[in-house]
Amino acid sequence: MKRIWRRAVLPGLLALLATALLPAAASARPAAPHLAAASAAAPATYGVRPATADAPDNRPNFSYSATPGAVVVDHVAVSNVSNDPLSLKLYPNDAFNTPDGGFDLLASSAKSVDVGAWIAVEQDQVQIPGRTTKIVPFRLSIPQNATPGDHVGGIVAALVTEATNADGQKVAVEQRVGARVYLRISGDLVPKLSIDGLTADYEHSLFGAGDTVVEYTVRNSGNVRLGGKQKVTVETPWGSGTAAPNLPDLPELLPGNSFRVRTVVPGVLPAGWLDTLVHIDPIAPPGPQPQAAAVDASVTVAAVPWLVLILLLLVVALVLFLLWRRRRRRARPVPEPEPEPTPEVEHAV
Repeated sequence: MKRIWRRAVLPGLLALLATALLPAAASARPAAPHLAAASAAAPATYGVRPATADAPDNRPNFSYSATPGAVVVDHVAVSNVSNDPLSLKLYPNDAFNTPDGGFDLLASSAKSVDVGAWIAVEQDQVQIPGRTTKIVPFRLSIPQNATPGDHVGGIVAALVTEATNADGQKVAVEQRVGARVYLRISGDLVPKLSIDGLTADYEHSLFGAGDTVVEYTVRNSGNVRLGGKQKVTVETPWGSGTAAPNLPDLPELLPGNSFRVRTVVPGVLPAGWLDTLVHIDPIAPPGPQPQAAAVDASVTVAAVPWLVLILLLLVVALVLFLLWRRRRRRARPVPEPEPEPTPEVEHAV
């Protein structure tokens, strides 16, 4: 069993709340039940997980394969591990990738347009006594015009509490946990990643090698959720290459989502110009689907070898000076020798 999205609302952060609701992050956690601990005088712990009509089961998430127009009926278990009774909101919502590549669900005030809008829970508010679990049915109704591919969302249980902000105003704090919903609709599956906005900047030093800062955006431009193994290499004109060290794998990107990558390739010689190459091998989730093609992109960046250039300029300046000095000597007029005096000859009379 896999634990799913957990957030503890720390008392020190309550002073920063200025809105009516605080959307909680939803990060994947391994382990058994999906639990969350609320910040209160008596901490409340609760969670949600897949279930049968009678009890929680061992599924790590809700995962379905269906056709447009299909209807899926399932159950979610909402567990109160605290001693006191809890009143929890229960609602579905769409998923998205955070800027750091994490998995999250839309805030309760946001409107879902995908699988979160296709799910209807039987109860949107559940009252759960302490140390008990309640099973709630829900219905997933797939529209006839639903597009093929992966549609991802979740079912959220939220505890709304009241707190006081720095201005002394009462604000509502929503703490939530959720179980992921993965839906794959049959049809033309297109697993595809693309690379946008590739830039490279060479940060040189006067002596020796420098660093190349590489940035790019990886976008899931297909309809299947994908991760990937990435490689960044900087090559000189004569073919030697330096790879970015310890470059992590891409997080799993949902269709239509993107992830910005920034990495530094150290120890690159200033060779005049450098070719920056990015290569990504997509990784798809388990299951039958077409093989995603590898993705490549490149950009050229100037890397001026300033030390060599300065030495070359000095040599050129020295050569020009010597040539100028030589020409000057040749152009200087040579004085004509003075004629020797003609000796006088005495004639005898």
